[in-house]
Amino acid sequence: MHDKKHLLDTSSASPCSSSSHRIFAPLNTPLYRRCQTLSVLVWFLMPWFCLYLTIHFFVFVSWYVTGVFLVYLTWMVMFRTYPKEGGHRQQWLRRLFWWKWFAGYFPIRLHKTCDLPSDRSYVFGYHPHGIISLGGFGNFATEATGFENLFPGINLRFLVLNSNFQIPFYELFLTMMGICDASKESCNYILQQGKGNSIMLAIGGSKESLDARPSSECLLTLKNRKGFVKIALVNGASLVPVFSF
Repeated sequence: MHDKKHLLDTSSASPCSSSSHRIFAPLNTPLYRRCQTLSVLVWFLMPWFCLYLTIHFFVFVSWYVTGVFLVYLTWMVMFRTYPKEGGHRQQWLRRLFWWKWFAGYFPIRLHKTCDLPSDRSYVFGYHPHGIISLGGFGNFATEATGFENLFPGINLRFLVLNSNFQIPFYELFLTMMGICDASKESCNYILQQGKGNSIMLAIGGSKESLDARPSSECLLTLKNRKGFVKIALVNGASLVPVFSF
């Protein structure tokens, strides 16, 4: 099972072929392609927009709005637990047509190679990590490529670094997309919730992301990264390899 990305050969059309001649995007780009580009741009800008909202609520609004925001921050820092407890996945958000534009930009596709019975749990191991695992997000944090139809009964959580949950508002968006903390505590909690509850991990982590470069070779980081195997054994979960290219 893997997601497939068709790469465009741009060697013959450099965005800047010389210092005096520049090649710009054509003005007659189809509307659907504009929508695809917009969806990816919004996704990249979302954490920065949430940071702007945080600053705005501190500086540019009335004192009582700032007070409410401070209560939210206090709760987020001291009492919030859902990033490590399965989050609050909302299927209506994951099914938005917006995500089909997102997947269509690259494009991202999901290819199923075998059935996965829903009477057990799974640990999906995703390779390679890539810079920010866009293929993993498009396939497993949204329904753009039809995961719920291909694997009915599999309640999957895409796991990321805890630092992603430190941005106010952005952490709410992530948890509603079914994205959770990649800590050991989080993995065990999700897998212990019963049949079908599964997790997706980019095994290579940040170290593997540094090897993301144009090449005919795919570099995987596996040495000293066997914690996911131990978690699967402890919780009686099956391992599922996922390869992205």
